[in-house]
Amino acid sequence: MTLLAKRYATALHLLARQQGAVDAVAADLRALHAALSAPAARALLTSPDVRATERAQVLQKLGQGRHALVQNLLGVMQHRRRLPVLFDLHPEFHALQLADRGEVEGVAESPHALDAATVQALQALAGRLSGKKVSLTVAIRPELLGGVRLRVGNVLYDGSMAAALTQLEQKLLQAAI
Repeated sequence: MTLLAKRYATALHLLARQQGAVDAVAADLRALHAALSAPAARALLTSPDVRATERAQVLQKLGQGRHALVQNLLGVMQHRRRLPVLFDLHPEFHALQLADRGEVEGVAESPHALDAATVQALQALAGRLSGKKVSLTVAIRPELLGGVRLRVGNVLYDGSMAAALTQLEQKLLQAAI
């Protein structure tokens, strides 16, 4: 994520909150991010070989039917030649939206599939640890060998067997014989 994306996302979030349109702007940014994820779209917006008029037409098509704040943002980005910032804008805006609601995203990593009860227990644990409502996704990581690694926001709680074995190895290497 770039600092510029964070600045633009913060400004857009403040304006959207003032107008009561945070959810509408977030939905438009999500759709815009999906449209820009294609390599052809990235090349079209960032390539110096593309004429400004062609780029303006593409941006106009991307902005059609979107909230006025998003349309204005596209115009500002084009005018200031900051189009690469568009690729990082949605994740930054989404993080601000979650923080505004007192929520955070988390990932539970395990070497095998987790049942629903375990996921609910981990979600409750993550909520207690972070003090926020946690939206938890599950990822399977066979290299963990056993246990669970819980990532909440930017904090890692590592209860995996791989981490325990690494700690044991370090202790054994430091032990005097």
